[in-house]
Amino acid sequence: MMRNVFASYLERGQREASRTRRGSLVAQLLTGAWKSDPPVPITLPQDVEDIAPLLLRSGSGGLAWNKLRHTGLQACPSANHFHQAYRLQSLQAALHERSLKLVIPLLREIGVEPMLVKGWSIARLYPEAAMRPYSDLDICVSPDHYRKASEALKSVEGLGTNVDLHAGFGKFYDDRTDDIFASSRLVKLDDIDVRVLCTEDNLRYLCLHLLRHGAVRPLWLCDIAVALESRTSEFDWDRCLVGSRREADWVASAIGLASLLLGVDIERTPVVDTPQKLPNWLVNAVLRDWGVLIRSPRQVHAVLRQPFRSFGELPEELLRHWPNPIEATMTLRGPLNRLPRLPFQVGHVISRTVALVSELVGTSSAVQHRS
Repeated sequence: MMRNVFASYLERGQREASRTRRGSLVAQLLTGAWKSDPPVPITLPQDVEDIAPLLLRSGSGGLAWNKLRHTGLQACPSANHFHQAYRLQSLQAALHERSLKLVIPLLREIGVEPMLVKGWSIARLYPEAAMRPYSDLDICVSPDHYRKASEALKSVEGLGTNVDLHAGFGKFYDDRTDDIFASSRLVKLDDIDVRVLCTEDNLRYLCLHLLRHGAVRPLWLCDIAVALESRTSEFDWDRCLVGSRREADWVASAIGLASLLLGVDIERTPVVDTPQKLPNWLVNAVLRDWGVLIRSPRQVHAVLRQPFRSFGELPEELLRHWPNPIEATMTLRGPLNRLPRLPFQVGHVISRTVALVSELVGTSSAVQHRS
């Protein structure tokens, strides 16, 4: 019995070490991959083949091609897949821009001012559009205008335009919507003006988005790297780090990860010491998730989309959707310190379970009523 337990524990440890190693290789290959003249990769050909599915699944194929295309590694078998991803992403970028030029005027015609976040608003900062794929247009509007905007967007459904509409900017910005709009800026996309976050709010938003979703995609950390390297000397760090000390620490931690894992230069910034202060569990959690083909979304409540409706399956489903420690900490608005994460993970599961059970009870009652 004890021998079986020990063997199981050993096997799990080996699995975790393998994931961390692959995650480290992903970070190594993507270091500087967003640059016009990226650094020469030091990754071995066999390692490129090992992590190729991870890069492609995470949307980093275009970046991988940019890193490899002018090196001897472009002859690797997987390099062709990266090249194909790059070409496809270039086509998709053109289609998304066409959609954007349709949606922005549509909303303005009904008196709704849209704010674009993520997607094109960060992709435009990359040297080439094909480096940064995105699947939809994330548009934020004033909560007062949400219903009107939602109705208007029904007219473009089925036209290949995928809009993810948001009322405000999420729970970390609930009381700052007016200020964020007031500080935003307009940038040109051909003949239309697109409203985007100011540089400081954009970096802050990218950092919080990364952590809220467990930092599971390396592409999101590359976004932070690009945002950091494209800032000007007028960048207002006080605005970027606004809010409580804990919120400022969240933003600093995400920037610290970009520096530690992707080599971003953060000298002469107020967060220059952050990489050395990051807890080991935080860095390890990122690398472990980068080193495995994860399902998306990770959130426990995603179980509701699965074809099960019995309470007996609930424990197994919850274990399958066990949150990573970063996601759990952010759900409970906890600190990213060196203390154990298990309490936050348990709290995360409890909060999701309450919603899950409520949903299941409602579904069960509806079935009985129809019967």
